[in-house]
Amino acid sequence: MKYRIIVLLTAVTTLFMSSCIKDEALNTEADIETASIPHGDQVLQVKPSIGDDRVVFRLKRFSGSYLQAPEFTLTGGATIEPASGTEQDFFTPKQYKVTSQDGVWSKTYTVSFIIDDVADFYSTFENAEVVEAKNPTGFYHQFFELTTNNQKKYDWATANQGYNMLAETLLEPGEKLEPSVYPTVQVNGYIGKGVKMTTKSTGPLGGMFGSPLAAGNLFVGNFELSFPAINSTRFGLPYNAKKAPVALKGFFKYKAGEKFVVNTAPSQLTTDTWDAYAILFEKSTNGNDYLSGTHAFKDARMVSVARIGKKEQIETNEWTAFEIPFSFVNGNSFDPTKEYMYTIVFSSSREGDLFNGAVGSTLYIDEVELVVDQTK
Repeated sequence: MKYRIIVLLTAVTTLFMSSCIKDEALNTEADIETASIPHGDQVLQVKPSIGDDRVVFRLKRFSGSYLQAPEFTLTGGATIEPASGTEQDFFTPKQYKVTSQDGVWSKTYTVSFIIDDVADFYSTFENAEVVEAKNPTGFYHQFFELTTNNQKKYDWATANQGYNMLAETLLEPGEKLEPSVYPTVQVNGYIGKGVKMTTKSTGPLGGMFGSPLAAGNLFVGNFELSFPAINSTRFGLPYNAKKAPVALKGFFKYKAGEKFVVNTAPSQLTTDTWDAYAILFEKSTNGNDYLSGTHAFKDARMVSVARIGKKEQIETNEWTAFEIPFSFVNGNSFDPTKEYMYTIVFSSSREGDLFNGAVGSTLYIDEVELVVDQTK
């Protein structure tokens, strides 16, 4: 265990200080750093999303084609096959292999083009795949939806990738490195499968890097690992309906952990509780297509917000329905001629973004629906 801690501390330190040692690490890296397509500003809904093993392009409805020639920039000296700029039919996803400059390391990316042909805001969480991370080793769940042509659509993200940096050092005796040890995991739900979120300790190493605990979370958007950890969460995806959302609905169970710890003062709480909210916000004109993890409900682009209240934040071991109405904020109203983004966020600790919470707090969520105004 001591050896693993040293190795993982080295890995985390390397990521944290990558700008200082970039020249030394170039010949061993095999990553896609940026992705683009010709005339992307005209046909893309948002910037391409680049994950650890996938790249997702989201095309505007009626203006996008699956016949595309994506272009990539790679870490120094790396090569990619098929070559950057190769035209292919992406009606089904395609795989690209990136090889490091020294030829020793390689990584396979799945590249997808998604055309959102329906405004579907209902999630059952029946689909989850195991991400097999390699540096460091890890096995955690990633949720996805399916489009009408059976492409995987990764609307929901978690912070499991961040927790994985330390996961091996946090195992209890006899535990295996598997999805169930991570903060967010697929489990049996209200109907079929659902999501379990648990607030976890990140141990001494997590404290060293300013993240003394990890709240289980699930959100609409993307997770891109960076430091400090709060900057890794990027909330928001394109909102495709022509009416405003009126409510956030779903089913939950919740149990708070025993000891509530305040790592960032002041706190509004004395005991832990869960959180659920949704935000509709205007798409930015400067290329910033998401809300950061530090938005604190103060971003001027917010149009409408739905957030769970104290009366609904109860502890229960029975599946219980919730329905949270939206309210317009900042004096705004819905304009169907504008482009909007939306996010939905769940957390096992309401102040998890401040690293305040109780280890062991557990939230279950299933059958989530963003109710859209259907009046004419």
